[in-house]
Amino acid sequence: MKEKLRDIDYAYATARVRALEKNLLTRERLERILEAKTDEDAVKVLSECGYPSVSSLSLSEIEKMLAKERLKLFDETLRMSPDRRIVDLFLIKYDYHNLKAIIKGEAKGADYDSSLIDAGRIRTKAMKVMLLESNYHEMPPAMGAAVSEAREVLSCTSDPQTSDIILDKACYQEMLSVATEIGNEVIKGYVRLLIDSVNLRACVRLKRMGRSFEYLRRAYIPGGNVSVSKLSAEITPELLGNIYAHTALQKAAEAGIAALKGDLGLSFLDLECDNALLSYLKSAKYVAFGESPLAAYLAAKETELTAVRIVLTGRLAGLSPETVMESLRDTYV
Repeated sequence: MKEKLRDIDYAYATARVRALEKNLLTRERLERILEAKTDEDAVKVLSECGYPSVSSLSLSEIEKMLAKERLKLFDETLRMSPDRRIVDLFLIKYDYHNLKAIIKGEAKGADYDSSLIDAGRIRTKAMKVMLLESNYHEMPPAMGAAVSEAREVLSCTSDPQTSDIILDKACYQEMLSVATEIGNEVIKGYVRLLIDSVNLRACVRLKRMGRSFEYLRRAYIPGGNVSVSKLSAEITPELLGNIYAHTALQKAAEAGIAALKGDLGLSFLDLECDNALLSYLKSAKYVAFGESPLAAYLAAKETELTAVRIVLTGRLAGLSPETVMESLRDTYV
């Protein structure tokens, strides 16, 4: 078992994170990007915050820029962290995203390369070879077992959603396992809240799709604060309101209820879930040393990358700044 690190072992990482936090985009900076008179002025604001330059504002250039910034984030935090598992916690989801894309692409005989994100623990090239050869021994055991099961289910049922559910469960169980190994209660609490948010989104989406109650229960991921046992009856707006009342996801549940009633789109549910997660981690700004400031910075920067994509694509689409700002998550600073 890896020796538990002391909070003071994170003194350098915490100091570095505090310096990097100063470059995080505020809501005011995001508004400046939206309201810039020219694309060159918008790019200049991003460059002032450390983003790589782009030759032009196009969808392909935006994605390339965000990919570079994402890789820089993980490279830098891996170098500064005394325990790489903190960074791995944020890399795991990319592994499973890529697995889902490859497995479904193979089943359909369709090209999937454009869907891959080369930011996980396993490089996409290596992952493709593993799946081509059905060679899972270099994957974490739980991942290999989930991949085998997901491929078999997809082959037998032709239902990609069921295949995705298998991989999603493995993904979040692995994240919870890593968080438990790290031994930091803030980080473990973050993963548990993340699982709660995933389950809430699933409840709303599957209900809107007309999926059966039993199907929803099978899709529910264990390990969060809200147990599957609370789903004791068919999902209704009233039940969701009762389950998530007085929790960190109360506002998200209200958005989900509005989506079930047809009053709001699902994007508002996603927004409120992300806001709840970032709000939870903001307490790390007041921690002197330890793992949680590094985890909080990783989450904040990933939220920022999403915001930059929304702002730049909204600008390209000619949307009004007011419309775009409504869809933005809260910022960490």
